[in-house]
Amino acid sequence: MANPSTVIRAEAMLISELFHMGQFEVPWHQRHYDWAVSDVRALLSDIDDTIERDQKTYFLGAIMLIENGSEQWLINDGQQRMITISLVNAVLCNRFSHEKPGSQREGHALRLLFDLDDKGVWTLSDSDQYVPRISPPANDKMQYHQMIRGNTIGTNGLLTAAWDEINRFFDSMDIKRAEQYFQFLLRNLEVACLWVPLHIDANAVYETLNFRGKKLDDWDLIRNYLYSHFGSDSESEKKNSVHADLERIGIRIPNTKKASEYIRSCLQCKFGFLRKDQFYREAREAIRSQKGKVPTPDESLPDYVLDLTRQLALPESLELYLRITAANPEPDFIRAFEVASDTVNSRRNLAVFLYELRDYKVTLPLIFSILTWFIQEKDGRRKRRIARIAHKNLSRLATFVLRTAFVAPKFEPSNFEEKFSNYAYVIASAEDLPDTEFADFLRDCDQSAFGVLNDTRFRNAMNEISMSGSTKNKKFLLGINGYQQKDFRLLNPRQCSLEHVLPESPIHWSGWDGFSDDGINASDWVTRIGNLTLMGPTDNKPGVKYNSSFEKKRPSYQESAIKLTRDLGKLAEWSPDHIRKRQKRMATLAVKIWAFE
Repeated sequence: MANPSTVIRAEAMLISELFHMGQFEVPWHQRHYDWAVSDVRALLSDIDDTIERDQKTYFLGAIMLIENGSEQWLINDGQQRMITISLVNAVLCNRFSHEKPGSQREGHALRLLFDLDDKGVWTLSDSDQYVPRISPPANDKMQYHQMIRGNTIGTNGLLTAAWDEINRFFDSMDIKRAEQYFQFLLRNLEVACLWVPLHIDANAVYETLNFRGKKLDDWDLIRNYLYSHFGSDSESEKKNSVHADLERIGIRIPNTKKASEYIRSCLQCKFGFLRKDQFYREAREAIRSQKGKVPTPDESLPDYVLDLTRQLALPESLELYLRITAANPEPDFIRAFEVASDTVNSRRNLAVFLYELRDYKVTLPLIFSILTWFIQEKDGRRKRRIARIAHKNLSRLATFVLRTAFVAPKFEPSNFEEKFSNYAYVIASAEDLPDTEFADFLRDCDQSAFGVLNDTRFRNAMNEISMSGSTKNKKFLLGINGYQQKDFRLLNPRQCSLEHVLPESPIHWSGWDGFSDDGINASDWVTRIGNLTLMGPTDNKPGVKYNSSFEKKRPSYQESAIKLTRDLGKLAEWSPDHIRKRQKRMATLAVKIWAFE
């Protein structure tokens, strides 16, 4: 209950009660209506789901209103929700008017849309005479007022798109269901209203309301949704089980962002692609849609959620996620995989694959689904077979991703995210770990990308390419060096640094004779991969004149712990021709190192 002595009042109420309190205007400086169709659809579905589950209320959120006269209010925050709910009422009012003109339900809907008392008989056909309760921003006002009166409107704009979406939603309902939905809007849709006097700085209140406090992560939202299925006392045992499982996830992965990432990886292996920006809503819909599906058609949704939560909290799954996302993968796990896959002496092992793929989170569902097969298998012989296939598949994945990243101007996760997530679902739900099928899948991905799995095309591209980005360049150079240097595992990627033989800065170019001839532009050669190498943590870069010439750099290169760099110390000079020849050798090696088998 609001305290009458306070200046700013807060009050929970039904939105139907709010509409009946007067007239509401969106201030001139507020943005126009900007809800996307997906936002409107989500709200309609949320309310419908609440009705279906026989919940007592649906909370629409907080709305901030500023006094603007007697029964006059400015909507400082909440116009999108108020306008959308009023459009829902307008669509239903149209429906009631056509079904039974002059009905009580038509009158109730009109009183929400227009400033009318509860004593008259109101009809949509007379609505041109009524004063709307809401006045949207100028750009939307005329169109909105036509909509709520049931008149013809244009075809463009977000307001029209919202109107069309609401009509589509209710077109699929019979009149009884539409009336039930309307009754819920009248009696069960709640908002939290913040009433601000006109003399108070409303912007300061708005900033406090919107920019302080902790925003809920997807993990928080998913967790609350799972909890919501176990409200009654009779389900205390299930509730405690769900609570224990969710607590286990939170304890093992205390970072909520990483917990969200883990849950998304798990659920994409169960349901397929779930968009990151809509993850909570799409995950909730995917879970809800499982009710009545094979293999458990008689299982209730709470029972399904109980079993799902147990799966999400499996210790081996949690540990697998932590291992594959760690900066330094656990040596015992890597060793166990190498032994099982018979790759103990391989230069390209699981640790290398995880390092190469770590910066491409789009691959996480695939890695997780592949290695889940390995950790869950108990039979020794079958585990070894699965490990060999898993090693081959991870090698193929690293090859495709890195070849694409090397050749493409920028690796675009959006090109592959849906495909990778959906195939993670295929892997997780298959009867056996896919082998050649996985190779075919990556070839299909490659056909719609850059064609890098064609060795000739990849080699030709690498012969001429310049690459920017320290992380990507390091992956390339470490791969090249690891192929030639047997003790490459001793090299910590985070401890080595990227080195440009011809320096990056033009202030050092004057001493580089090989790049001073007419027609040669030194800037064309700086980022060529043939001009790049690595310096180890103990390698020496002596003095301020280190970059002044190749002669000054040679001693440091000769003493380097990295073979790729030591080989440069054997040269007497450095020129575009040296870069070109070195790059061709590197391109040939790259085809062998990142081979697709």
